[in-house]
Amino acid sequence: MAVMVTGASGPIGHALVPLLAQKDEVRAAVRAPASAESLRALGAKVTLDRLDDADALADVLRGVFTIVHLVGGPDQGDDDALLDANHGSTVRAVAAARSAGVRRFVLVSVPGASPGSPVPFLRAKGLAEEVVTTSGLQHAVIRSAPVIGAGSLWFAATVAGALQDPPVVWGPGDRSLAPVALGDLAAAIAVADDLDVDLAGTWALEGPDPVTSDELLSMLAGPAVVPEHLEGETARVRLSGLLGRELGAHVVDAITGPARADAAPAAPAFGVFLTPLERAVRETLATATAPGRG
Repeated sequence: MAVMVTGASGPIGHALVPLLAQKDEVRAAVRAPASAESLRALGAKVTLDRLDDADALADVLRGVFTIVHLVGGPDQGDDDALLDANHGSTVRAVAAARSAGVRRFVLVSVPGASPGSPVPFLRAKGLAEEVVTTSGLQHAVIRSAPVIGAGSLWFAATVAGALQDPPVVWGPGDRSLAPVALGDLAAAIAVADDLDVDLAGTWALEGPDPVTSDELLSMLAGPAVVPEHLEGETARVRLSGLLGRELGAHVVDAITGPARADAAPAAPAFGVFLTPLERAVRETLATATAPGRG
């Protein structure tokens, strides 16, 4: 059966498409033409500019069993864009899936997502989850802990802070984290697509090695350092400068927000072996500094 990945141009999509392509026809819906060729090289059939129109998206969903929805994130221009990217995109994708006869919907979400959250990003994600869980479709909502992997905004921010003098930790130093390897998240999604059951539920995926933000900083920058802790607008301005682009107002909320599992554990449910934290960090940094990479 075919599987559609929306928002496939991001890091999760690039890790996921090759896994899906081992068994299924993979279709990928993206906005940016520049990302199409790399996804085709990974084995996907790519469609452009069909994410904002439920009817157009339904056309390319004919014959699809599972849709994996990766559209969204905190880095949006304003509150309306944040809500539309996360909640609105899910409303359109669910409508298209139901129209096209898609059987299963997989949504990647975040810890703390709730329609009643006072934090706009968590509220938008909570509303998106609600759309999926009340859709009547088979579904898996996977709330992912912060992701370690190439292209992860959280990991890029964490490493950029660790390289400063003095190093910077975004948010409180005693914040509890259990970061998960990008490949482990992709593996869980791939299994959620493939399971031969009537799937319906919300699961949380986190890594096997809990740490505090300060402990993770020590792993990256050395145990003797005394970090600076930044939050709010000060953190957003500083991080925008470090990453070389203006970040949306809600990025820091996402980077410093809830990070621990708050649903049934996904790893045992989907049979995913979790990569140890030090190995995930080491392998990601090695990939980022490999010859030929910018």
